[in-house]
Amino acid sequence: MSVPEIIRPNIRRAILDLLNDTGGQLNDDVIARLLASLGHRVARRDIREELAWLKEKELVKTEEVGPFLVGEITPDGIDCSDGNLRIEGVLRHRTGR
Repeated sequence: MSVPEIIRPNIRRAILDLLNDTGGQLNDDVIARLLASLGHRVARRDIREELAWLKEKELVKTEEVGPFLVGEITPDGIDCSDGNLRIEGVLRHRTGR
């Protein structure tokens, strides 16, 4: 099941927050597991899709490593996660608080 459009901004923000809070790099599998622990059951394919979207906005860089897609937060991604940069399509308010 694909992520409903209405919650995509939440998922994107959650991905940025996870990357920002955990050292800057995570793979799609770990992101999916961490999102599940926050109550968001999201498939890895959907995580990959959201990472690609975040990459287009220059909020993350991505790299294929074996079967995984690794996301690395950029300075703009950090600013977005910290609330200093607003990007249309990313929830403005911090997730998980």
